[in-house]
Amino acid sequence: MKPGLQLSDRLYAAGQIGRRSTSSSLYSPGIYVVTALALLAASTLVLNNLAFLDENGLLVLTRPFFLPVFVCTVLLSLYLSLHATLQLVREREQGTLKVLFFGPVDGVSYLAGRLWSQTRLFALAGGVVLLWAGALGWMTNLLVQADVLAVLGLGLLTNGAIVAFGLLVGGWGRTARTALVLFLLALLLVLAAQFGTPVIEQLASQTPANRQNSLLYLRTALNGLNGLLLWLSPFAQMSRGMDALLVGDGGRLLLHTGGLLGQMALYFAGAVWALKRGGP
Repeated sequence: MKPGLQLSDRLYAAGQIGRRSTSSSLYSPGIYVVTALALLAASTLVLNNLAFLDENGLLVLTRPFFLPVFVCTVLLSLYLSLHATLQLVREREQGTLKVLFFGPVDGVSYLAGRLWSQTRLFALAGGVVLLWAGALGWMTNLLVQADVLAVLGLGLLTNGAIVAFGLLVGGWGRTARTALVLFLLALLLVLAAQFGTPVIEQLASQTPANRQNSLLYLRTALNGLNGLLLWLSPFAQMSRGMDALLVGDGGRLLLHTGGLLGQMALYFAGAVWALKRGGP
């Protein structure tokens, strides 16, 4: 893995790999299709909120673009993470990694290049999302607060952490099928914990409490899993960071921003270890 590479060599190699990957992605339709779908979903959320306000005679809608931007972040980062995972596995299967590692490239510079590429793609898509928010706010007379930029900043860090996790999965999985299964299992675990908890809570509240009630044990298990995901899921950190923005709690915002940076560093270090362990 060339542990003796200088920092300047790694930065140069990472920049070259990142530019090549970004250029390749911009010439494929994937990023454009996902961005369009994300904006469609976000527009639907805003229009549904406006319809709800109209039906109920309400005049106040706090931060109308927070949730739509969060949805865009989730869809874009999941796509970019899966794309990075499959690119890594595909280049390993085709022998491209082995050829690269004969030159001035090691695991750190290669993975940093991939992370840099997906970050640039998210930043470009985030710019489109910002333009969309401004245009929709102008058409609907909704106020676009400056803290939407902070939400996009949280989204950028969230994307970095999710992509780093995808690189970890790609480094661990020896084949595209294995990597895809691992990625989907992790996603299903997060979805089951976040969406299963309220369902179990409602069912448990409708049944008498006793020691043999299995729903109570399941609720306890899901609550524990949600507590764990707070520290493992970048989406959970972003959501709590947005809550801190809503109430103007700068200390909590810094805490969850640091949490996202810590997750990114942890998953990236794991990806480097997994790639070194598995070899090119």
